[in-house]
Amino acid sequence: MYGLAVSQIVPPLCVWLKRDLRVVDHAALSAAIERAQGGDVFCVFVYEPEIFCQPEIHSRHLTFQRECLIDLEKSLQQLRIRLITRQGDAVTVLEQLRRETGFSKLFAHEETGTAISYARDQRVRHWAQTVGVQFEEFSQNGVVRRLNSRDGWNRYWESKMNQPQTVVHPLPRHCVNKTVVQLPSAGLLQPIDLGYEKKQMDCQPGGEHNAGMILQDFVDNRGQFYSGRISSPVTAPKSCSRLSAHLAFGAISIRRVWQATEQKRSEVRGLAMTETNQAARKQFQRWQKSIQSMQSRLHWHCHFMQKLEDEPEIEYRNMWSAADGLREKEFSNEYFQAWKNGRTGYPLVDACMRSLEVSGWLPFRMRALVVSFASYSLWLHWRPTGLHLATCFLDFEPGIHWSQMQMQSGTTGINTLRIYNPTKQAKEQDPQGHFIRKWLPELMSVPDVFIHTPWMMPAHIQQSSGCEIGSVYPKPIVDHALALRQAKSRFTVLRQDKKARDEASAVAVRHGSRRDRRGAMRQDPERKSLRKKASVDQQSETVCTEEQTVLPFIYE
Repeated sequence: MYGLAVSQIVPPLCVWLKRDLRVVDHAALSAAIERAQGGDVFCVFVYEPEIFCQPEIHSRHLTFQRECLIDLEKSLQQLRIRLITRQGDAVTVLEQLRRETGFSKLFAHEETGTAISYARDQRVRHWAQTVGVQFEEFSQNGVVRRLNSRDGWNRYWESKMNQPQTVVHPLPRHCVNKTVVQLPSAGLLQPIDLGYEKKQMDCQPGGEHNAGMILQDFVDNRGQFYSGRISSPVTAPKSCSRLSAHLAFGAISIRRVWQATEQKRSEVRGLAMTETNQAARKQFQRWQKSIQSMQSRLHWHCHFMQKLEDEPEIEYRNMWSAADGLREKEFSNEYFQAWKNGRTGYPLVDACMRSLEVSGWLPFRMRALVVSFASYSLWLHWRPTGLHLATCFLDFEPGIHWSQMQMQSGTTGINTLRIYNPTKQAKEQDPQGHFIRKWLPELMSVPDVFIHTPWMMPAHIQQSSGCEIGSVYPKPIVDHALALRQAKSRFTVLRQDKKARDEASAVAVRHGSRRDRRGAMRQDPERKSLRKKASVDQQSETVCTEEQTVLPFIYE
């Protein structure tokens, strides 16, 4: 197969691929090659029905995954390593391969995934122990398994990011294992092969090669304007790193991204200090601010994943149990369907939801907006809305996704409640309505003065613009100002309860961020005060009633 002589001497080593579809900085693959000791190494990717049938999975994820696998197979061939794919339960497939090849060592990366993948990993560990397979797992990011305390986590994270990237060498030109050469493989399956309909979408293409080019382009060109242009849906597609999906599927390691930004940070820092031309100096200073902002988000990436690693149950239940029952019994399917389909009557919210369905991506502020609107204006529980968004986000990363869903819905108990005004955000982030008109063609001829508030158009302008409100485009489904007052009132009552505050303090100790040495992870003032309360005065019976301490809100 590879133009080499074959024999059958030393049992091969197996590398189990999951969401680590790359060869650069791949600790599990590197360790397997190093320990092969003259034997062969093969990689296996398993199409697991219980994984790809999860409610969070969409055909866009399977398409991106396939593109990553196509690229990965080419890279593995250059390393003289074969990629095998099989369909079925992971334990069943691995046992079958063990019987076929005689492998007794299994290498893989740790994964912080959904409850289903967590249970799957536990079964694989039990199987390996039962049959005598040496199963070794490696960390591929800054998430710490069995973490005792968040204290010191930032130092560990930066230490991990600054370690040299793992080097993956080709297998020596020795006699490859005949059995591995002859192993049957399922091939690289299309979504339709896995029971998904083929849908026309405009999502990023996957693959390690693409990830590398995107990273290089970011640190060479696009990253200069990252800090100032990442919020608007008009400028964000080109100014954001656009690496999130590649990180989620492991097509690039977060350490590789961190080190590329570190190199750029050092470069522009020196240039900013020595440059005498004022315009050039401002450019380097802009780069400095943008790189700092990007690195801050890399910190947060693993910070949120760590929450799910430490407490897997937050995928399903409120992090702050005081919020139990807050929204569950008042769920409106009418509101949910209108939000999901981009028919709420609030243009920026609707444009975001329709854009997301096609592109699989939104900038962070727009993600926060649609969740805030669903959670506070429509009073929808975060789990159903989170499941829908998970199918839409090409970069769905369980640890980040579910932690953010709870944070933006107010059910962590430790974060300042950020409630976004959809009209204010529309005027600030899409002032000319370019994004809105692109995704809401029914508003194409609406005058600029009404593009953010079409319900305010007089009847004759509705007629002349071909956009009758209530027919062509819906009236606002709720009164946002009234819904906001009601949401604030409910959370005020909840957060004034001493038992709820005490529980929030415990959540802050377990999951709250700690300031890092560079100040990249800025602490939420509410979370900081809760941690102080828990550590300084656990015995105090004093109930603080000052409004901004008990109930901090930011209305954006």
